[in-house]
Amino acid sequence: MTSRQLEDGYWRAYRDFYRWSNIWRGAAAQPGTHERLRHLAYAGGWKKFEPAWDALIRSRNVVRAMPMLERTLAAFGGGRAHG
Repeated sequence: MTSRQLEDGYWRAYRDFYRWSNIWRGAAAQPGTHERLRHLAYAGGWKKFEPAWDALIRSRNVVRAMPMLERTLAAFGGGRAHG
């Protein structure tokens, strides 16, 4: 297997794993509504918008987004909000 084949296989598996149908299936497996919403917010928000996050990080503007990110995580029990 060439390095190109390996990388192509990685990205194919990544796309398949993070399809919306799989994200929804993962959320449905959570024990309660709160946990399902948290799964959707995290997996969907991070993995489906990864190019946007990458651009935000590379532009060094992620610091401006921190308060919003912290509030979002706190709403789902995954962090603390500054207030």
